[in-house]
Amino acid sequence: MTVQEWCLVDGGCIPVHSADGLQEVGLRSALLDSHTYAGLAVELPTMTPVLLRQLLVPVVLDALGPIDTETWADMLDAARFTPGQCAVLAQYLDEHRDSFHVFDDVRPFGQAAGLTHPKDVVKPVTELMPHVATGNNTPLRNAHTDADPMPVPVGEAVRWMLHAQSWDTAGLKTAAVGDPKASGGKTTGTRVGPLGSLGLVTPIGSTLFETIVLNLPIGARPDGDMPHWRRDPQGPTWEERTPAGVLDLFTWQARRIRLIPLHTDSGLHVSHVVMSTGDRMPEMPAWEPHTLWTIKKDPKKGSVRYPRRHLPGRTGWRGLKTLIALDHDTTGVETSTVLTQIASATLTGDLPVTYPLRAETCGVVYGNQSAVIDDVLFDSMPIPMAALRADTALRGSVIQVCTQAENLAYALDDLAKHLTLAIGGEPLPPGKGQQPGTKLLHTLDPLVRRFLTGCQQNPDDAELDQAHHAFETLADRAARAAADELLHRLPGRAFNGVTEGRGSDAKTYRQASAERFFHAALRRHLTHLYPPAQETKTA
Repeated sequence: MTVQEWCLVDGGCIPVHSADGLQEVGLRSALLDSHTYAGLAVELPTMTPVLLRQLLVPVVLDALGPIDTETWADMLDAARFTPGQCAVLAQYLDEHRDSFHVFDDVRPFGQAAGLTHPKDVVKPVTELMPHVATGNNTPLRNAHTDADPMPVPVGEAVRWMLHAQSWDTAGLKTAAVGDPKASGGKTTGTRVGPLGSLGLVTPIGSTLFETIVLNLPIGARPDGDMPHWRRDPQGPTWEERTPAGVLDLFTWQARRIRLIPLHTDSGLHVSHVVMSTGDRMPEMPAWEPHTLWTIKKDPKKGSVRYPRRHLPGRTGWRGLKTLIALDHDTTGVETSTVLTQIASATLTGDLPVTYPLRAETCGVVYGNQSAVIDDVLFDSMPIPMAALRADTALRGSVIQVCTQAENLAYALDDLAKHLTLAIGGEPLPPGKGQQPGTKLLHTLDPLVRRFLTGCQQNPDDAELDQAHHAFETLADRAARAAADELLHRLPGRAFNGVTEGRGSDAKTYRQASAERFFHAALRRHLTHLYPPAQETKTA
């Protein structure tokens, strides 16, 4: 394929899991054959929402028009695009084919034609990749640097270009020639990519088709809302504005980029790139469909919504209460719009209560004034459909199991703290060092996930009670084993303990009292294993 011919419609740019293994397919196959693919096969988990939001979902929305609830449900029921929908999608791709040419002279896809830096300086294509060291940005999983150019196939380069549009770091950017807002060859005030400020939740279905449909926002589109490939060609000039609608938001051009092609013995590649600042949003729209929200009351503005970012070091199920929070008036948090749509579908019967839904949570941790990427956050977990309904006992059990696991970790940390005081030591401050509760959470993690997976089968009350009791039995065993490990390392002087303070302020810390508090916490939190009525007998 020549430079002029390379087009995303048929060129391999979307990696998928197929019956024949990993494949890279073009937009046409990714959509029309989406029911035959198990899902996306991405390099980094942050790439999944990028490909859905920047390519697959916008093409479907723009081609088929606004999706209402009935159409959305019919699509899931059909489990594939109908022949009529396939014809419309194919026609759309043919009609806009020129807009998907990667190296077009006038409007290369997702790029600014002719974009240059002063003195024609270019950067290695690794500038687009957060897992490769570039300048002062440390690598996540790769030892290559920007002094070690690594040409990549065109399809891969396009993916990383879209990834940069979504997740790039903030800080000073080299200004493009012709940028009227440049100062001293630099552009200041550049913000992180639009996804970098969100707590993203991406629902995942059984096939790529189902995943696409689960991520389609339902509702009308405002006038003027369109993807970037139907807007005027980009240049070095950028602006601050509010997205016109969800298509504009999903395909937001937060950077001005130009990919530079390179002919190699193995075909057409990209080795270098020009990248400068792009459009900016004053704030994230309250209708952004993929993020979790914190709702705060403001005396003047009423309820104000803030994107709720994921916390480093926390597995997804530890935030499950937020993931299934449908009523912000009572919780102060709210789940994403796409999960709310799915919850509504369970109430109407459009989605079976046993549907094997998964939710992927991902985010980026920025450091040093958001100019570098310190870490990528990711988790994937089963979501029992019945837990999305407020009127089910299963919802309460799911929340309780996740809360119990955390409470056992807190109880173990308290035990470690009191045992340290019992030998005259200085306990670790909360959140510092390797807390024993963190290790316990790793042990409990597969138990929680097994419980959630079992709940996807919508067990009856007796089966649910049995599963919950089994979880508590294993969790109790794990917590006691972790406590024994702490006790076995304890010096003998902990038996007598240490007294701090004098007179009425004196407080004695002993091994026996620390153990007593810990066992009381187990009985208090594991209510199926230790019913309150039996507490006195068990104690």
